[in-house]
Amino acid sequence: MLENALHHSFFLWLKYFLYPDHKAREGEKALFLIHSVPYEGSVAGINMLTAIRTKKKGYDTTVLFYGPASGIPVYRGWPNVGDDGYGAGIQLYPNLVNRMMSEGIKVLACRFSAAALLGQNESSFIEGVVPIHPTDILDIVIEHHRAGAMIFNTWTV
Repeated sequence: MLENALHHSFFLWLKYFLYPDHKAREGEKALFLIHSVPYEGSVAGINMLTAIRTKKKGYDTTVLFYGPASGIPVYRGWPNVGDDGYGAGIQLYPNLVNRMMSEGIKVLACRFSAAALLGQNESSFIEGVVPIHPTDILDIVIEHHRAGAMIFNTWTV
C-alpha cells in the first residue's frame, strides 16, 4: 500500500507547477556570473544547466566565468586531456561548457584569474570560450543591466 502511495505522489509532484512556463520576449537577455571553485559543489553546474534552460526559453544568454571559476571552461582529463579518468566525472564541467556553446550560449572567461589564480593561459580555454580582460566584467554587467537582462550572480569561496 505504501509503495503505491509513494509512486502515485511522485507522479503528482512531477505534474504540479506553481507558475506558467514563461518564454523570453523578443530581445530579452540573461547573464550568468559564475565565481565558484570548480568541482567544490553543485552551484556552477546548476548555473550552467539553468543557462541552458534560459536559452531554450528564448533568451540571448551569456555565461561569464571569473575568479576561480575560470578553471571550469578549460581542457582537462586523466591520463590524457579529454579522458574521464577512473569515471570520476572529470569531464562533467567541460561537457556542460561545450553543450552551452553548441546551443548558442556565449561563454566568456577572465584571462587574469585563469593566469593569476590557476597558472593557465588562453590556450587552456576550450575552443569557443572568449577570454576577457578583468575590467570588462563591470562593463558586461552594465551592458546587461541597461538591456534589462536577468542577471544571475553566484559566488562560492
